[in-house]
Amino acid sequence: MSQKESKKLDRRTRYTRMAIRDALYELLKDKHLKKITVKEICAKADINRATFYRNYMDIYDLYEKMEAELTESIFADGNLEADRYKLLTIIYENQNFYKEFFSSHLESRYIKATVAAMYEQKKDLIKTRGTYDEHTFQISYQYNYYGVIGVIKEWLLAGCPDSPKDFGDIIYGIVEKQYK
Repeated sequence: MSQKESKKLDRRTRYTRMAIRDALYELLKDKHLKKITVKEICAKADINRATFYRNYMDIYDLYEKMEAELTESIFADGNLEADRYKLLTIIYENQNFYKEFFSSHLESRYIKATVAAMYEQKKDLIKTRGTYDEHTFQISYQYNYYGVIGVIKEWLLAGCPDSPKDFGDIIYGIVEKQYK
C-alpha cells in the first residue's frame, strides 16, 4: 500500500470513528448506555455492524476510548493543581457523556491516576509535619475521594450551575483545609 493510500485509509478510519463517537454521544442524550445497541449506533452513524466491530470490541470499548480521548490530553503535563480544574471543564463541556459515566458507575483510569498522585502528594506533605498515621490518612483520603466524586455527580445532575472554576474552588478548598 502506498503512503497516499495509507493516509486516505487513516483519514477514512478517523472519519468513521468520529461518526461512531458522534452517534453514541447523540444517543446518550436520551438513553442510558446499557440500553443503546450497536444497531442503533450503526444506523445513526450510517455504517454497518462490521465497520463498528472493526473499530471497537463493543459499546463499552467505544465508551472507554471516548473517555480516554476526552481526558488523556488534560493529564499530560502532570500539574495536579491545574489538572483537577481541567477535569471539571471536560465534565462541564461533555455533560451528557459524564452523566452516563457516573450513573453507570464506570471507572476512569485518568481520574484514578490523578487521585493516586494527589494521594501521594498529600501523604508526603503530612509526613513532613510529623503527624502522619497511614491508617487514618487512608480513611481520610477515601472519605474525601468518594465525597468529591459524589459532589461532582450532583453538580453534573443539576446541570452544572457553577462554572468549573468556581465549583473547583469550593470543593478543592474544602478538601485542602483538611490537609493544612
